[in-house]
Amino acid sequence: MSLAATERRRHLVTAVIGTVLMLVMGTVLLLGFRFATQMRTNIIALQTASTLQNYPEELSHQLNALRDRLEVRAYSGQALADLQSTVKRFDRELRTLSASVDADSPQLGHALLLWHQYAPVLDPVVNFNGQPYVDSDTGGSSLSREGREHYAAVKRAQLFASENARPLQTQLANLATGLQRTSSDAATRLRALLMGGVFAALVLGVVAAYFQLSRSRHERVAREAQEQTRDILKTVREGFFLLDAHYRIGTVWSDALTRMFSRSDFAGLTFEELLRGLVPASTLGTAMKYIKLLWGDRAHENLMKSINPLGQLEITMDNGHGGKETRYLQFDFHRVMGPEGIKHVLCSVGDVTSSVLLARELHESQENASAQLDMMVGMMHVDPLQLVSFLDTAETGLKLVNTILKEPARTDAEFRKKLTGLFRELHAIKGEASALNLKSVANRVHTLEDMVGECKKKNELSGNDFLPMVLKLDDLLAHLRNVREMAARLSVLKDTLPGAAAAGAMMATPAAAPLPATATVTAPAASGAPGAMTGRSAAAGSTSKPPPAERAARRVEELSPALYSMAERLAQDHAKSFRLTLNGLADVPAPYTATIKDCLIQMLRNAAVHGIEPPEVRRANAKKDTGSVVVDFRKMTDGYELVFEDDGAGILPETLKAAAVRRLLITQDEAALMDTRAAMALIFRPGFSTQEEISMDAGRGVGMDVVARSVYALGGKIGVSTHPGKFTRFKIVLPATEAVSTAVA
Repeated sequence: MSLAATERRRHLVTAVIGTVLMLVMGTVLLLGFRFATQMRTNIIALQTASTLQNYPEELSHQLNALRDRLEVRAYSGQALADLQSTVKRFDRELRTLSASVDADSPQLGHALLLWHQYAPVLDPVVNFNGQPYVDSDTGGSSLSREGREHYAAVKRAQLFASENARPLQTQLANLATGLQRTSSDAATRLRALLMGGVFAALVLGVVAAYFQLSRSRHERVAREAQEQTRDILKTVREGFFLLDAHYRIGTVWSDALTRMFSRSDFAGLTFEELLRGLVPASTLGTAMKYIKLLWGDRAHENLMKSINPLGQLEITMDNGHGGKETRYLQFDFHRVMGPEGIKHVLCSVGDVTSSVLLARELHESQENASAQLDMMVGMMHVDPLQLVSFLDTAETGLKLVNTILKEPARTDAEFRKKLTGLFRELHAIKGEASALNLKSVANRVHTLEDMVGECKKKNELSGNDFLPMVLKLDDLLAHLRNVREMAARLSVLKDTLPGAAAAGAMMATPAAAPLPATATVTAPAASGAPGAMTGRSAAAGSTSKPPPAERAARRVEELSPALYSMAERLAQDHAKSFRLTLNGLADVPAPYTATIKDCLIQMLRNAAVHGIEPPEVRRANAKKDTGSVVVDFRKMTDGYELVFEDDGAGILPETLKAAAVRRLLITQDEAALMDTRAAMALIFRPGFSTQEEISMDAGRGVGMDVVARSVYALGGKIGVSTHPGKFTRFKIVLPATEAVSTAVA
């Protein structure tokens, strides 16, 4: 028999014993009350009967006294009054006795009959109200006619009373004896009833004591079981609790739950209240839908486990020191069935933070190994001088980032100014790394950008918010040193391998001779076939190191293969197909090298992400599947001109204004007042982007802002023209290099 069945049987027996005891005691009390009432009535009647026994003799004496007074012509008024009073009392008490005694009593019947016989004799005497005497001068006092009649009635009454006093007394004595016997019988029955009640109470008390002992034993066992359960719940590392049909937590849970959620008020708490504030609203909604499904009778438990959305739940909690910490909890649910269906849902919660972090570290290690391999392979396709130039530039930029981080700041505005400077420097480094296809560097810079972006979302900033960036910056600088060391080793390896001279000549070719004007970049087809980059050719050239005067110009020429490589990656990442055409980059003067490089990288990103449409969209708009991106750099009479044009979707002013409103850069009223020119100028606003999600290539809102600032710093101008659905064209005008040198001097 199960514990629950035994408990139910014990409760049933206890209820039956209690009911029987109540019935017995109720019966005893009711009968005892009746017997006691009857005894009281009999005792009162016995007292009355005992008192009435004296009345017949007293009546006889009072009649004698009245007769004697009448005979001696004495005053008889008082004797008559005493007689009247005695007759009234006797009649009243006899009537009271007849009302309280059983009407079938023969003694009472005989007594009443005799008393009724007294009435005709006594009535003339007690009802007399005349003058019994007549006074005269000669004869003195004598009986009047009324007096003589009264005297005769008294004599008859006295004679009758003398003859019947004894029988009436005997009947009243017999009645008293009967009442005494009845009272004695009632007392005996009452004693028997009380003894029976006491005995029944004792029996029931013994039975109750037995069951109480049994109950105590069961309770002791239950307490021991509860203590064992508490010991288990204190020691287990998982959190356990039960949910009822209203999704509320029961009164028992394991102590691990308190450690996991940093609270102890779980009883009556709903599952939604438990997770509210710890997880995003969307995750909480999904969790509540899943909990409701668990109560469905048709839900298959194994299937429900396979779709558990809380298998690895990330929560953010206070760490007790004013900060936040992230934990990973694993929820598991088991339905507890009862006779009428699902009774409870048992929830077990495990803290899998260590496992998740360990798996993450392992994954990161694997990714780092893979990244190093990819980095090595990618570095093999980068010209060593170009790589060294990038590393020098990147380290210089990161040192500037470090300087910005160390700048003292007190107000929130000063902290946000630091964030803006960090964004610009990091974006430029990431752009050049992406152009060289150095993914390991670009990804690390992108992660650092994410940290800056998270800081910008905070309502209030402090110096502590920048500490994680310092650590990440140290990691990035260490990685750049590794890249430099690996590049040196690869250079030594190339020099020692057979045919190194020929390989070196081939690697140096792109830097020594200009590349062809066009290259086609195609994203992988739907079937999975890789894209191709065609149209490249190379001419033999000298491998000797150029003189310092030519080195800056050569770096710009080295940008061409980097842009082609970057275009290929962008096409693959964004499922686009376009032809990149580069013209006149060999004519870029040395002072403009860095600016032209940054501008082309950012505008190529924008064209690939925002401008060129996917092939199916272009096909629907009667365009060629392959888009076109053209870069022209030319020398003008008073300076230089850079034109960047794509034949993509163009730019809609309304789209720009809507994006600026969403990012709170302008208000709705300001947007309504903007003309097309003002709307196009939004492109160069800090923090502006039409892309909602942040990716490696877009969404930060700092790209064109950096381009515009770089151009303005050289005294140049930048403009944009577009035709929706046709093209977008950026035009940059730079002054002559002599003017720049004069301005700098």
